[in-house]
Amino acid sequence: MIMKKLILFVTVFSMVGFTGCTQSTSQKNQGSATKSDVQVGGSCEGCEAIYESPVPLENLSWIDTLPGYNDKGPKLEISGTVYQPDGKTPAKDVVIYIYHTDQSGRYSTKGDEKGWGKRHGYIRGWMKTNNEGKYKFYTLRPAPYPNFPDVAHIHPVVKEPGKNEYYIDAYLFDDDPLLTDKMRNRLEKRGGDGILKLKEKNGIWYAERNIYLGKNIPDYPAASKKNIQSGLAIGSNCPAFDPLHISGIDVGRKACPMCKYGYGQGVMIWFNHTNLEGMNDFVKRLEMEMRERGEKKFRVFLVYMNPKHEVVDATEAKIVQQKIKEWCYRQNLQKVAMVLIPSPVDSETSGLYEINPEAMNTVFLYKKREIAAKWVNMEYNEKSLAAILNEL
Repeated sequence: MIMKKLILFVTVFSMVGFTGCTQSTSQKNQGSATKSDVQVGGSCEGCEAIYESPVPLENLSWIDTLPGYNDKGPKLEISGTVYQPDGKTPAKDVVIYIYHTDQSGRYSTKGDEKGWGKRHGYIRGWMKTNNEGKYKFYTLRPAPYPNFPDVAHIHPVVKEPGKNEYYIDAYLFDDDPLLTDKMRNRLEKRGGDGILKLKEKNGIWYAERNIYLGKNIPDYPAASKKNIQSGLAIGSNCPAFDPLHISGIDVGRKACPMCKYGYGQGVMIWFNHTNLEGMNDFVKRLEMEMRERGEKKFRVFLVYMNPKHEVVDATEAKIVQQKIKEWCYRQNLQKVAMVLIPSPVDSETSGLYEINPEAMNTVFLYKKREIAAKWVNMEYNEKSLAAILNEL
C-alpha cells in the first residue's frame, strides 16, 4: 500500500487501495471528528491530516488550487460530484483532502511544515463540496517515485458529516504505462473507480472523478438500504445452479450446491462487492464452525457475483479467479466453498434466487433445500454470525 506501507507495494499489491493509514491522537483543528461520529473505513495512518487545513473546514470552498500549480509541468483540472450511498443524491459539505508528489516524484517540503505536512509535503489541498456535491481542484500532474516501480498517484481522504475521516482509492492515470492490467484488477475501488481518463484542451488536462460515499468502505452502515428487498421468500425451494468452486471440497470444479448438499442445512452468502478483506474474520469463523459441526450438518457457500460485471473476457476471468483464490488461501478456506457466477443479474444464477443487484449481500439459511431464514445487507460481524448460528 501507499503512504507508510508503500515499501511493501510489490509484495502486497493484491490488497492495493493506494492508501494507507492508522489513526493518530494528534490534535485536530476546528471541525474535527467527534465521539458521536460513526467509525468506518478501518485504520488510516495520516488521514487526520484532513484537519490541518489552514482554513476552518466549515469555511472551505468547493474549489482549490494546490501550491506549485503555476510551476512548470502538466497542468490538471480534476472535478467531480460526491454522491450519497444511493449513488444518485449529491452529498454536500463533504471535506476532501488531497496531496501528492512534485515533478521529481518526492513529497517536497518548504521547511516550515507542521504535523503531517512534514510527511505529505507542501503540495496538498482541501475542499468542501457545495450544495450540488461538486468539487474541483487544479494542480500539476505528479511524478512517480524516483527509483521505485510505482504509478503516479494523488492521495485523497474524505470526511462526511457524522462519520470519521477515511481514505478512498487514489487518483490514478489511465495512460500511465506503469498501471498494468493486473494492478487495475486488484484495486479496491473504495469510493468508486479512481482511474482518470485525461483530455487535453488549450494546454490543460481535464478529468472527472465522481466519488460514492461508503462504496467498498469497511464497516460503513447499510442503514440507507435497510429496507431493500432481495432474494427468494422464506419457505421457497432453492433452485439448482452450477458455479465454479474456488475453494472447499469441490475446488477447481463446477458443482451444484443444492443438488449435492441440499439435503442438509447451510448458509449461502450472495455478495455483490469487491472488498473481500472486509469479510476476513467473519469467513474464518464460518470455516471454524463448519469444521466443528461437520460437513453433513453445516455447509457454507460464498457466492461471488462479479460486481459491476468486471469480467469481460477469458483473460480477465483468470485474473479475477486468481485474486479470489489467493484470498481464499490467506483465509485457509478448506471447507467453506467460494463459488463464482457471471454477474449479479445473470438469469441462470442470481436471477433464479431473485437477487437484487443493489444489495451489498443477500444471505440465505437453508434446511433440506428450503430457505429457512434470510438477511439482506448483513454486516460481517459477531452479531450477524450469532444470528445465523441461532437459526441452525
